[in-house]
Amino acid sequence: MTTPKKCANPVCSCIITDKSKYCSAYCEGTEGRTVVVCRCGHADCTGNPN
Repeated sequence: MTTPKKCANPVCSCIITDKSKYCSAYCEGTEGRTVVVCRCGHADCTGNPN
């Protein structure tokens, strides 16, 4: 069994279930940029603005 990993976007709280580094295309697009709000669209993400 593999240990769940957090999305590589620092402000995202989503857990990755596959071998990807990111939970969404949005988070993958943030690589190398500084973001303060996560807009991945997942309802459980604590980095979402809503």
